[in-house]
Amino acid sequence: MIPAFSRTILAQAKLQEAGPSPDELYDIVELAPATSIWRIVFYSLLTLLLLAGVTLIAWYFLKSRRPVAAKDSPVLIAQRQLRDLEQSEGEHDPNRYALALSETLKDFLAATFADPVRYETTQEFLGRLSRQGTSLPPAAQQELRDFLIAAEEVKFGNAPGSEARTAPLLQKAKNLLSLCNSINSGSGHKQPRRG
Repeated sequence: MIPAFSRTILAQAKLQEAGPSPDELYDIVELAPATSIWRIVFYSLLTLLLLAGVTLIAWYFLKSRRPVAAKDSPVLIAQRQLRDLEQSEGEHDPNRYALALSETLKDFLAATFADPVRYETTQEFLGRLSRQGTSLPPAAQQELRDFLIAAEEVKFGNAPGSEARTAPLLQKAKNLLSLCNSINSGSGHKQPRRG
């Protein structure tokens, strides 16, 4: 004989195997909203922005503590560029070579004498030279005029002998650089008159 307690357990087990009856109530389950992905995205972006800000601040402080290197003078920069152009003379076509020479000289003159020749075409420079003059010394004005005209002939002339004209053009650029350097260093060392 099976005790009464065991019979009830067996009866409940058979009922569970058979499944719930149609009028039986189910357990109440509380529905909760699913975790939003936007919250995760927001906090991830916030973390990335914070890390980027910390990195940027650290980079700024490290950069500001670094000693500032002495800036090369315009003469040294122009001499270096002319030396580089002289070494690569055969590598460039003549019009690019002449353009690089004239850009080097214009950069030097703009930095040394604060003349706007860097931002003018040859025609604009020559027109300004004939109308009002420039801030360049008179000797340098004539040399620059001759150089720019010769450079324009090489750049835009498309003559068959343009390659042969690049060496004299380089020499004119060197002469103009040394002339301007001597004028600039000569005027910088003059003592004012006392009277």
